[in-house]
Amino acid sequence: MTSAPTLERPPTRTSHCRRSPSTSASAADRPKTVLFCPCGREASTDEWHVEHGDGHRRLVCPDCGETLTVR
Repeated sequence: MTSAPTLERPPTRTSHCRRSPSTSASAADRPKTVLFCPCGREASTDEWHVEHGDGHRRLVCPDCGETLTVR
């Protein structure tokens, strides 16, 4: 007969290591704030065109001209 080790206490949620589901090198190299465009461009917020007008600020993709956000 083989005996299996027993735990003194069951593990708690806080004892588990939390990781991002993506561990690829490219994801690790991205800045924390990244915008994604349907055309495939992904870049930090300071790498998009900013257009001002009508009291709003628009972030526009420099590759395809798609408006990503209006604030």
